[in-house]
Amino acid sequence: MHENDGRRIARYDLVTPMLPCKQEILAGVDRLLSTGEYILGREVRALETEMAAACGAADAVGVASGSAALYLALQIAGVGPGVEVVTTPYTFVATIEAIIRLGGTPVFADIDPRTLNLDPAHAAAAVTGRTRVLLPVHIFGMPCEMEPLALTAERHGLDLVEDMCQAYGSLYRGRPCGSFGRLSCLSFYPTKNLPGIGDGGMILCRDAADTAPLRRLRGHETVRLGGRLLSGWNSRLDEIQALAIRVRLARFADEQADRDRAAAIYNELVPEANRLAEPQPGSGLRVTHHQYWIRVPDRARLEARLREAGVDFGIYYAPPLHRHELAEYCRVHGELTHAEAAGREVLALPIHQALPERDAIRIGELVKEHLARAA
Repeated sequence: MHENDGRRIARYDLVTPMLPCKQEILAGVDRLLSTGEYILGREVRALETEMAAACGAADAVGVASGSAALYLALQIAGVGPGVEVVTTPYTFVATIEAIIRLGGTPVFADIDPRTLNLDPAHAAAAVTGRTRVLLPVHIFGMPCEMEPLALTAERHGLDLVEDMCQAYGSLYRGRPCGSFGRLSCLSFYPTKNLPGIGDGGMILCRDAADTAPLRRLRGHETVRLGGRLLSGWNSRLDEIQALAIRVRLARFADEQADRDRAAAIYNELVPEANRLAEPQPGSGLRVTHHQYWIRVPDRARLEARLREAGVDFGIYYAPPLHRHELAEYCRVHGELTHAEAAGREVLALPIHQALPERDAIRIGELVKEHLARAA
């Protein structure tokens, strides 16, 4: 019934969503070539203003990548030798690379098995006198439980920094991700829901006073903060990236609606026990499905079945970061039982703005059939 018809279903389509934008982007590039304004110009400043408004921030600072955003935000927050940052082991390695490069220590706390996000109770228990920052990651577009995390940060005098590289457009209790932390970090990598045509990132600032030192640091200038001398680096966002992101930003609502339709098809076919439960009406939660994940105890068998059917997929995050080579620079708090299980069981199905409805139905039915047989 679901045999491969010779047509591969890819996880991403980075071309089709760009086609309606092509002429507008080319016209903008032609304009930029005529002005010679290539880096940190009017397009970057306009994007910073638009993104700050969209995310409920006071201001924003465009940088070279999501990784650069994490590094600079944590640098401003005071991460350095002897400083601990409590975060999740179930995330992309860039989250801890920034901490380690600053000389800090990532401290891993377990995740909530329902959302795959940092568990606020485990995070609170991991705080010590050396902790300076809480760094939750809104994984796969699902907002973290920000209220208890914010309470923990307030109780211990910590900075709350949001890693929302996968969560532009997501809402927690009616508020956009990026409006809770002192600083919040975005990525515009081409596979993100709001993409550029290369690398790009942004730091959202709750306090506009943080933007001045960040703008200095992204352009090789030094900054003195709290008696510390901070070294700058080349972390600038270029005009062509900002132009392309702004064009896609204007289309974000329509493109996200396409992703939501694909997710709704999967939700009808995949049992709730094997996926993220949809938010209850009135909860104020909005999930943007950067990835559509399912959990399967016998993942290897489903992997084989999907390959046979010509369906691409992703495995996240196996192993979790407490088993990564960089874990020797980290500290583990407690048993990371749920992160371990997620690393063994989670699989991401194709989801993007151009996924045809028939393909989503085909994939969902294949997964449903596999789970029924396993049961």
